[in-house]
Amino acid sequence: MLRLVSWLARLCEFLLTCPYWAARFLFGTFIFNPQLGRLRLIVAPAMLYVLFALLLTYVYAPIRGAVGQIWMAKVLSYADERSLGTAIYDVKGRFVGIFDPILDSEEDFNYTGRPIELPDYIAYPDHKSLHVGEVPEDYWQCLAYQEDRHLGGLINPFGIDLYGVLKIPVSTVTRTLARGWPSLGVGGSTLSMQLARIFFKTPPSANETAAEKLSRKLKEWWLGPVIQWQLTRGGDPTLLKRWAANHFPLAQRTGGQELYGVEQTSLILFGKAASGLSRAEQYVLAAAVNQPVMLIGGSETLDKLRQATWKRVAGSRAKTCATALIADAGERARVVAELQHLAEAPPDPKPMPGTEEALAGLTQASAGRVGANPVFRSNALLASVKYGVREELTRRFGFGWRGKVSAVHLTLDAADNFQFREREKAALALLDARFKGNLDPHYTLDLSSVGEDQGQAAAKLPDVIIAAADDKGHLVRYFESNFNAAYFGSAAARETTTGHYEPAREARAIASLGKIVAAVAIANQARDTPSSLWVDTKAPATGLEAVSYTEDSRLRTARVAFACSLNTPLEWRTSHVPLSELERLVHGFGITLVDPVTSAANLAKSIVVGQVAASPRTVHRLAGSVLAALSGNADKPVTLPTLVSGLTLSDSDASDAELASGGIVPGTLVKPQSRELLGAFLESPLCYKHGTLKRLSDWCADRHKGVALHFAKTGTRGTGTLDPAAYDTVDLWVAGGIKFDSGAAYSYVVVIGTGSPAQPWARDLYAGQVAEPLVRILLEDLEDDAAPKELTDAR
Repeated sequence: MLRLVSWLARLCEFLLTCPYWAARFLFGTFIFNPQLGRLRLIVAPAMLYVLFALLLTYVYAPIRGAVGQIWMAKVLSYADERSLGTAIYDVKGRFVGIFDPILDSEEDFNYTGRPIELPDYIAYPDHKSLHVGEVPEDYWQCLAYQEDRHLGGLINPFGIDLYGVLKIPVSTVTRTLARGWPSLGVGGSTLSMQLARIFFKTPPSANETAAEKLSRKLKEWWLGPVIQWQLTRGGDPTLLKRWAANHFPLAQRTGGQELYGVEQTSLILFGKAASGLSRAEQYVLAAAVNQPVMLIGGSETLDKLRQATWKRVAGSRAKTCATALIADAGERARVVAELQHLAEAPPDPKPMPGTEEALAGLTQASAGRVGANPVFRSNALLASVKYGVREELTRRFGFGWRGKVSAVHLTLDAADNFQFREREKAALALLDARFKGNLDPHYTLDLSSVGEDQGQAAAKLPDVIIAAADDKGHLVRYFESNFNAAYFGSAAARETTTGHYEPAREARAIASLGKIVAAVAIANQARDTPSSLWVDTKAPATGLEAVSYTEDSRLRTARVAFACSLNTPLEWRTSHVPLSELERLVHGFGITLVDPVTSAANLAKSIVVGQVAASPRTVHRLAGSVLAALSGNADKPVTLPTLVSGLTLSDSDASDAELASGGIVPGTLVKPQSRELLGAFLESPLCYKHGTLKRLSDWCADRHKGVALHFAKTGTRGTGTLDPAAYDTVDLWVAGGIKFDSGAAYSYVVVIGTGSPAQPWARDLYAGQVAEPLVRILLEDLEDDAAPKELTDAR
C-alpha cells in the first residue's frame, strides 16, 4: 500500500514538474542558447509562436469553450432560431418561395445589413434558411474534407486547428515575398470559426488591412471554441452538421440576400429538395462554401466571372471530394462524369414549373429575381396570400409560429392565382376611372397608382377582398388590395399579446348579407313560397308593378323582397320567427351581435339591415354552409375557409388537434324541407330582372350552360348621413355560391370598403354596380377551374 502511495506521489510530482522541465528545455536549447548566435533571432520567435499555438489549441480553446457557452449558449440558440425560414408550396407541390423576413411575427429579425446596438444586446444582421431535418451525408463529408478535415481529432479537438495557426507565419512570409510588400498571411479557419463569421458578421475581405485581418482572426478564436463546444456536446457532431447544412451562404447574385443552407439552395439551383440530391450535387453545394455560386448574370465580364466560378466549384473543388472520398473506382468515375456535365452548363436557377405564362409580363430583371430569389418569388406570386397565411399561422400558434412551422402547403395554384390577381387589378383600374367622381379624393381603386407596397402615395386603397373556396373550404382564389389580411377579421378583434382572433370584438357590419340568415330562418318555417305577400309600408302608393295593393296595405312578394333587398317586408316577416330560433341561427353561423336583443322584432331588424358583425371569412363560411345545404351536403361540417392545406411542423410530436379547424354542420341550421324555398329566395338577386345583381343575370343557373346552382346576395353599408354631398359608402358586399354540372362547387365573398363608418371612401355607390366586374372575373376563373382537365387544356 505504501508503495502505491509513493508511486502516485512520484507520478503527481512528474506531472507538475513536466511543464517546467519542458519550458526549461525549450528556452535553454532554442530561445536563450548562446551557441545559436544570431540564429536565435529566428529560432526564438518561431519557438515562442509554436508554444503560443500549442497553448491556444490545447489550453485556451477548451477553457474558452466550456466557460463561454455558459452565457453564449442562449445567444447562439436564439440566432439559430431567428434564421428559421418557412417554405411555401402551392397546391401542386411546387416550391413557391419562403416567407419574407419582414413578415416574421416575432419582429426581431435584423434585415438592415448592419449591427443594431440594443441596451443589453447587439443584434447582428440575420439571414433566413430552410433548416433540414436530415443532413445530406455526402455534403457533410465533402464539406469536412474541404474546410475542416481535422475536426474532432488531435489537431482540432476544441475548435482551433493547430495546423491553421502554424500556417499563418508561413503564409505571411510567402505572401510578402510574392507581393513585394508586407502582407499578413492566412490560416485555416475551422467550421466553427466560419460559423462565427456568419452569425457575428466577421467575413474576410480582399480590402481589409492587416489590423482588420488580425482583429477578425482574434474574434474567430474568441467565438469558435464556444460554438464548437455548444454544437459537439458529448462528442456528438449532429448539431454541428445541421448548422453546417443550414447556415453557409451557397449562392449569391440572387437579386436579394444570398441563399443560405442546403435546402433552399438545392430548391433554386437544382429544382429539388436536399433529400433528393445526387452525390455529385451534394459535392457541388459543399464546394460552394466560401465560393458561392452566382445565379444571375449581367455584363459580359460578369458572365465570364460567373461561369468561371461555377466551373471552379463544380468542376474542380467538387471533383477533389469525389477523388478523395469515393473508394469505388466505378462510382468515382460516374460522379466525376456527372460533375463535368454540371460544370459545362450555366448555373441558371431552375424555373418554377408551369409559371411561364403567368410570369410572361415581368421584366427581364424581375423574372431573374423571381427565378433566383425565393423571397422575391413569394412576394411576387403571393402578394396578398402570404399575409393571409401568416394570419392563419398566428391564430393557430401565436406569434412564435416560426419555431413550429417549417413549411406551409397552400390550397391554391400560385400561378393561377397570380394571373387572377392581375385580371382583378385591371378591372379595379377601370372601375376607378368609371367612378372617379364618386370616390373620395383620398381613395383610389387603381392599385398601380399606389404601388404594391402602398408606398407614400397620397391616395390609399379601401380593402378590396375577393375570395373563393371549394366545397372542402380550401381557398382557390384569394385577392386583397391592402396587406392587412382584412379577410380574416378587423384589427380591433385581434389580441395584440397573442395574435389570436376574438370574434366577439369584431365590428365590421355585414349590411344586407344578414338577409341570408333571415332567408334561412323564414325557409325553415316552411310557411311561405316565393310568391308569398309580405307587408311593405314604405312602398310607393302607386306605380310599381312588383307591389300588390289592397285598401289598407301594400304587399311585396317574397321573391321581390329578396331580389331587391327590401328591408321593410323582410323585417316584418322575420319578426314573426321565434326569438329563440333567430338567436340559434345567429350564433350557429358565428355572427356577432352588436345591439342588445330585446325582442324578436328587435333582432329581426338587426339581422335584416345588417346591424350584426362578422369577418369576411365568417361571411364566406355562411355562404359555404348555405351552398352545402342546397347541394345536398348538409351533413358534412363546413369549416372556416383556409389558405393552408397542410403544415410541416418542426416538432414531429406536435399534436394533430393543434392543426384541427372547427366547423358547423349546415344540416343543424338549415332544415331539409327548406332547401327549395331557400334556393329560390337567394337566387332572385341574380335571376329577377330588377334584382340587385341583374348585371350578372347571365350567370343565373337557368341561363348559363354548365351551372347547376347559383345564388348570391349583395349588401351596402353606409354612414347614414342625410347630406347628399357627403361621402357615405363604407362597405360593399357580395356573397354567394355556385355549383357546376361537373360537380365542382365554390362559395365566394367580395368586399370593397374600409369597415368603419368613420372612414367612408365614396358616395352613392352600391354593391351590384361596383362588384359586378370583379365577381364576373371570379366566376369565369371558377368555371375554368371546374372544367374537366382535357377541356381546359383544349382551350
